Amino acid sequence: MKKFYILFLLTFFYSINAQTFDFQSGQDQYGWISGGGGITDANLSITSEGLVVSWAAPGDVGSGNWESGRKPKLKHINANVDADVNKILSMTLYNNSNLVTRIRVIHFKGLNGTDPTSTAGAQARYASFDIPALTDLQETFYYDLTNADWINYNNAIEDETELDMDHIQIQFVTASPANGFLNSEGSITIHSMAFINEIPSEERVDYNFNNDVEGFIGQNGVSVSQSADNLILNISDTSPYPKLTQSGSFAVNADAYKYATVFLSENNSPKSRMTFVSPQGGNQFVSADITPNSTIAQEINFDLSALDNWNGIINNFAFQIIEPTEEGAPLISSGIANIDRILFLTENPLSINQVSFEQNLKVFPNPVKDILNIQSTSAVRALNVLNLLGQEVLRQGGAYRTINVSSLSPGLYILKTEHINGRKATRKFIIE
Repeated sequence: MKKFYILFLLTFFYSINAQTFDFQSGQDQYGWISGGGGITDANLSITSEGLVVSWAAPGDVGSGNWESGRKPKLKHINANVDADVNKILSMTLYNNSNLVTRIRVIHFKGLNGTDPTSTAGAQARYASFDIPALTDLQETFYYDLTNADWINYNNAIEDETELDMDHIQIQFVTASPANGFLNSEGSITIHSMAFINEIPSEERVDYNFNNDVEGFIGQNGVSVSQSADNLILNISDTSPYPKLTQSGSFAVNADAYKYATVFLSENNSPKSRMTFVSPQGGNQFVSADITPNSTIAQEINFDLSALDNWNGIINNFAFQIIEPTEEGAPLISSGIANIDRILFLTENPLSINQVSFEQNLKVFPNPVKDILNIQSTSAVRALNVLNLLGQEVLRQGGAYRTINVSSLSPGLYILKTEHINGRKATRKFIIE
């Protein structure tokens, strides 16, 4: 996920092309206030880190003081956002609440609304985006607000005459239960918000989740986190269409990369189908079956070459993980899925001859004393060495052509390699 250094690079761009609320640098609330009293009440304060949004604990049972919890909001009634141009919300924040897992953006229906000052649901449009309960410092998320009502308007109730989007609210709730209460006190820090016209992206085709979630966010009841070089999808039972989406931090050149492989470490859920979603100009799909309730690693391959809209630079592709039925909508169910890697390829991995690939992998010298050389038609992404008991005794990541085995005892070992084309190979070697 892009952090503070990306924010620094983007700040100048925002100041020219977007509506920016840089709470940290400006030390100002810029017109944002608490969204209301009672259940939606929020305490706002400016610190050296930005705008801190805090909320109180629920009242005692029987007190009538919002004993179920809070759903804090902040709002703006004169935001002056050019909604016709700027349809992406960028938020750089620090969530250490261990409570908030969903952000709701609520705005006046610019096309169909009649009273922007009304709190009635019929006057507002809602968009929900899920975030981790704990984030890194200065973590940036991008949310696409594109819908028929996110447009500029001028309402007779307002004093100003400019065409823009003024009435916007930001609410903090839980993803599971859906839009649920925050049942203890806490806070979240917003360093900055900006409404921009496009998501700045860095091209990437190999997502290995060694350090973070690499721009992926959960939607429709999915919370994501990173652990042990895996992307962890915690799927709640709130929607039949749980989704993993690239938020825009990274992009793929869809003209060159027409194939995708998802390396699923475990699927501890009843979900039995994964669907790749290409969103440009209307969603198009490619689906593949997966094994439910399984701890065995799986490779799911998608041929994207037949999709009419998989072209150009795309930074908002997605994966749905569903439990289909013979008729009607998929079942709503919960579980956890672990993804080790998402890889985009220029050639179909199913067309690669695995036997030929393994034959082309060479390790030498064999026997070896210290440095084992690896030669292959495809660069090594990661490797591990096992003893004859199947125990891992050495692991190495990165595009290395050699491995130092001098620390291992003499004997017979098994080398397992993973390559950047998605293939795997195995070789035996002897240490003298």
